Amino acid sequence: MALVGLALAATLRPTSDHAPLPASSQKGARALRCGQPILNSPYDYHGAAGPYRSGTAGLPTYGTPRSDFPNDSAGEVLPPETKDYQSYQLHPNTVYYLLPGTHVGSFQADKNDAFVGGFSGGTPTVLSGNYSSNEQWAIDSNSTDGNQPGVTIEYLTIEKYTPDADAGAINQDTNTGWTIRHNLITLNVPGAGILAGSSNTILDNCLTLNGQYGFQSALVDSWGRDSLTGGPYDVTVAGNEISYNDTCDFSGLLNNSAAGWRNHNPVPAQYRNPHCGKVTGDGNEGGFKLWQTDGVTIKHNYIHNNWGPGAWVDTDNANTTFAGNTINANEGQAIVEETSYNFSIVDNYMADNDWTDGLANPGFPQTAIYVSESGSSESAGTVPACPEAACSDQRAYSKHSVIRGNTLVDNGGNIFLWENSRRYCSDGWDDGCTLVGGRSSPFTEAACKVNLSSASINVTTFGGDKTGSPPKDWWDGCQWETANVTITNNVIDFNPDNIPYCNRAAWSNCGAGGIYSDYGSPPNNVAGWIVPTEITFFRNNIWADNTYNGPSTFYAWNQGNGDDPVSWADWTGSVANGDKCSSSGERQSGACTGPFGQDAGSTYKSTPLASSP
Repeated sequence: MALVGLALAATLRPTSDHAPLPASSQKGARALRCGQPILNSPYDYHGAAGPYRSGTAGLPTYGTPRSDFPNDSAGEVLPPETKDYQSYQLHPNTVYYLLPGTHVGSFQADKNDAFVGGFSGGTPTVLSGNYSSNEQWAIDSNSTDGNQPGVTIEYLTIEKYTPDADAGAINQDTNTGWTIRHNLITLNVPGAGILAGSSNTILDNCLTLNGQYGFQSALVDSWGRDSLTGGPYDVTVAGNEISYNDTCDFSGLLNNSAAGWRNHNPVPAQYRNPHCGKVTGDGNEGGFKLWQTDGVTIKHNYIHNNWGPGAWVDTDNANTTFAGNTINANEGQAIVEETSYNFSIVDNYMADNDWTDGLANPGFPQTAIYVSESGSSESAGTVPACPEAACSDQRAYSKHSVIRGNTLVDNGGNIFLWENSRRYCSDGWDDGCTLVGGRSSPFTEAACKVNLSSASINVTTFGGDKTGSPPKDWWDGCQWETANVTITNNVIDFNPDNIPYCNRAAWSNCGAGGIYSDYGSPPNNVAGWIVPTEITFFRNNIWADNTYNGPSTFYAWNQGNGDDPVSWADWTGSVANGDKCSSSGERQSGACTGPFGQDAGSTYKSTPLASSP
């Protein structure tokens, strides 16, 4: 099948001789957008081009409180043609209606501009880059003119632009206050469809078959910078279908001899875009990714069949909300929280995720929800709510990060909390520093580099001591820690017979969940067992009141724990008597059966449900 710019392309099932990627799952409540009438413009004008007055039949209204665009003062109809519109050729506060048909070129938007597509006689408005190297983006601004806020983009098919890796076809300069809604955004390679800036809203779009991501949110220019995280803030992503992204395979080639994989490309041949060019897999890919954001809400989206994770929250993000999403059949995890803070993952449905990446990494828990050095900080200071006024409607989770009320069905694993004991501010490979303590934090990269080597921890309470200059808890303040995560009232349905190669020979950790770290430490040479003990028993990471149907397994304490997976009795057994993998034999060997004191009030049935919901 040739790649085409049709919404129907997003409904095809990925197939391959070797890939066990599930078909586009029909499970869960789904926000179907691709190929649906919701993307058809209500405007059907197909007459002459030129300026128009508000109220002209078939065109968007403007200029009055109840009009379509009350902040705009002019309207203009643009004909289908090949043209790049520079900022000086456009005007602020103007509605630009693009006639049905194909427009080739780009727009440098001005403040409060609107770019609106039509739909007449079955013909939509298409804005195309025709895969030209000169058309890297469709709609952006002239960054030399500064931030151009308040732009709206709606009812367009935006396709075949050539943004670079980590760039986007829409809003490359991350202008603030943009609204992007009811669009088909597809076949843009090798980068992403959208870059989301502060106070951006991405609503009811189909983001499909883009080279790296459907969208990402990261700061590119100086405006819209959160004073806490340094990146975009107040971003809302709602009601979108985000599917089949990373067609350029930034995920990289995979191996598993039991599955017959040797340098296996996880993207089936019919989805590989020949316009990707030479791409070096760098691990940055998936449905979407957030970088250094604050106050982001992801709700009621259908995120499926992306290569890489469905949703990836990576590096010093704070106050992220996932609610009511359906996240199915992604190559990797449904949701990743990595070196970030204060999150809520509530009432989401996740099925058939991580089948491919699980096989590619069979000895490590590859789960639906993966929390890596993330949670809510408390020991050395909290991470506050988003400080920007625009974030007033965004929720904060400074005391506890929450995973609650989710339904997980036949994923490669369920929920896993991990901490790399050697990951800390000034470690040499992570950019920036922790957010502990907020805007006035003493924990900077330079200060951690000087003081962390002298940090110490009380091995009775597992709280950091005050050391260094000035005296601070450098142990907790300089590490990205997995802490204060509560995992409650989730339903985990797992049937290994439904998952290809889910067996001990090919994929030993299929169906896993739990919590552990590796033996090691930041550069102060403490005993290797300290971080595993701290994350498992002393960081207030709690499972309770969950329901397990099927033979899920549990891994705990130390990555090299020879007693993993531990039994349900050991996973749930009381730690009231103080046995917290604390014997000299356990600490020396790295093997511990527990007990681990988790999942109070939970139920576990090793037999799968007769049929998955």
